[in-house]
Amino acid sequence: MIRKALTEKITETDFRLRGKEPSRLENFSDAIFALAITLLLISTSPPTNFEQIKRFAYELLPFLVCITLIMLIWHEHFQFYLRYGLRNSRMIVLNTLFLAIVLFYVYPLKFLTKIIILFPIAYMLGDQSLLNDLKNMIRAQDMGQLMIIYGFGAMCVFLVLRQMYCYALKKADQLGFSELERFDTRTSIRTNFLMALVPMVSVVLSIIFLNSWLAGPVAGFVYFLYTPIMIAHGRRADKKRKALIEELKKEEVVVINS
Repeated sequence: MIRKALTEKITETDFRLRGKEPSRLENFSDAIFALAITLLLISTSPPTNFEQIKRFAYELLPFLVCITLIMLIWHEHFQFYLRYGLRNSRMIVLNTLFLAIVLFYVYPLKFLTKIIILFPIAYMLGDQSLLNDLKNMIRAQDMGQLMIIYGFGAMCVFLVLRQMYCYALKKADQLGFSELERFDTRTSIRTNFLMALVPMVSVVLSIIFLNSWLAGPVAGFVYFLYTPIMIAHGRRADKKRKALIEELKKEEVVVINS
């Protein structure tokens, strides 16, 4: 239902959608994403007393953050198949690798978001019981190892997506890409590389400060770079895209006049 609604909503006049009809590969991928969200939910034990009800309510926000991030990854995956419709053996291998990494990524994602979000909540509410539980979950000097595990998962997700777009670009002639479609595909390649670069830097810093309490704050701060990097990248790509459209329009006018 969601896939059908998004397909009907997307009106990319500059990109011919080659994969409007989902195959068993996309349906299988959707099932894996659904499993990933289910794993987030079932990893939380059902509450049996009021204190656990409160804890369950606290964990709602980390849960929603995790679902949001997973759905953003799903949307990128959905858009790829909608645009290109590639379903050969090479894509099956890349897609399988991608889905395996997503499943690996789920638990580190939930663990990290739980710590990052619930620590300030516990301090603000003065919930000593929650604070003690969070402190027992991980030692400060172990945060570096957690950031390595999380960063490695995030980096691999976007590197595989980048490789999928690179493969689509290699098939540009076979798929009959327009100049604008080639540009958009190259932009997606750069976008996913930048999305992978930030966690890559975070992993490197985590290794440098490994076993130090500084590892968590330093490696975590790197993720704030996403905002300026992606804004700058988006503006640059948008400017170049508009220039390309104008150039193509001029060429079209010249052809018509000749």
